[in-house]
Amino acid sequence: MFYKRFLRGSALGNSYIGVILAVFAFGTYMVPLKAWPKFSSWAYLSCVGLGLAVGELIISLVTGTLCVLPVGLLCGFLWVIAGAFCFWAVKVEDLAGAGVRAMGMSILASFLSGVLVFSESTLLYFSIPAIVLLLFGLKMLAPPQGNVFKNWRSLLAGAIFGLFLIPYKFTDIPLLEFMSSFTLGIFIAAQLLVGILCIKRRAVFEFPLAPSVVSILMGFLWVIGQHGCFWAIDTKGALGYAVGYPLTQLNLLVNLLWGVVVFHEYPTKPERIRLAIATMVILGGAVLLAMSKM
Repeated sequence: MFYKRFLRGSALGNSYIGVILAVFAFGTYMVPLKAWPKFSSWAYLSCVGLGLAVGELIISLVTGTLCVLPVGLLCGFLWVIAGAFCFWAVKVEDLAGAGVRAMGMSILASFLSGVLVFSESTLLYFSIPAIVLLLFGLKMLAPPQGNVFKNWRSLLAGAIFGLFLIPYKFTDIPLLEFMSSFTLGIFIAAQLLVGILCIKRRAVFEFPLAPSVVSILMGFLWVIGQHGCFWAIDTKGALGYAVGYPLTQLNLLVNLLWGVVVFHEYPTKPERIRLAIATMVILGGAVLLAMSKM
């Protein structure tokens, strides 16, 4: 099995492979919302939920790890709740700032929980400046936010995204068994939420063929990224939750790369200079964070 061969590698190497997979997958799977701006984010959530559930179901059947665990369902529901608050924030707050604020809060919440809740060791003279640089770089990418309390939706979404795996971290459940329940929880919660919204608006969301199929495929990609995320935060790995999870949030840089190269965002020279500086600050923070586990 690939998993057994993979786990025979070094803990540090496995953790960084997981980070790379998570960063690429999580930075790419929302591309359909940019490619088809009229495609409803709720229809997208429904399609991605279907794709990730089917993708993980195939893995579970092949590996014989299909099961239904309450902790997995709980984490799946929390993930969907965080996504719903994030979508709500985009509509009520602002498109550019909501995602950045959510990501910053996610980084802070996961770092603090890893250090304070799970007592993970990290060189604080590296990790604390690293977190400061990551948050400062993200702040450079966001427009002025005004009253912070007006942005509670994106901040709450980020907090949940940074903490939703804590119930799993308190268990000794094998990853593949947890993933089968986790993705099932996401699928059920996503379809329930979309169904409730359809009833509320008295109309079914449109599911155009091309964006729907691509979004389902993005669910498959998400599964790969989530497996990578678990490798990165594995307690038997080298990075742990305090460092591994914040590093997976570098997916923002992949998302920005898609935006600049493919969708021609940040078209002016001042915008691109600011983006380049923010990227260097964020990467500097990532390097320091990685050094905190050496």
